[in-house]
Amino acid sequence: LKPFYMHLLPWDENKFIAKAYTKKRPKWIVPVAIFGLALVAFTWYKELTTQIEYSYIISILFSLTAIKALFFIMDYEKFQKWVSGMLSQNHGKKIIVIDILVGIFGLAIIILSILVY
Repeated sequence: LKPFYMHLLPWDENKFIAKAYTKKRPKWIVPVAIFGLALVAFTWYKELTTQIEYSYIISILFSLTAIKALFFIMDYEKFQKWVSGMLSQNHGKKIIVIDILVGIFGLAIIILSILVY
C-alpha cells in the first residue's frame, strides 16, 4: 500500500528518500539489513523443514529481497549513488515508476498468499 498512499499525501517523497539514504551510511542500515537476511534464512529453514504447499514461492521471493540488504551492507556507496541518480533524473519520476511496480508486486503477493494458502 505504501506506493499508493505516499503519492496521495501532500509531501515530497524524493526529499524523504534523499534524507533516508544519505551519503554516509546511516546507523540503522546494518541492523535492519541483518534482520532482513535473518528473515530470509528463517523462511528457507521453514521451507526445508515443513511440508507447506507452495512455500518455495514465498522463499524465492523473500530471497530476492535479500539482494537489497546485501547492497546495503556490502556496497552502500554504490547504492546511494544509484538512488541519487534516480532522484535527479526527471525530478524523480523513475522512483514513482519503481514504487508503482513494487506496489503491484506487493498486491500480487498478498493475493497469492490469500488464494494459495
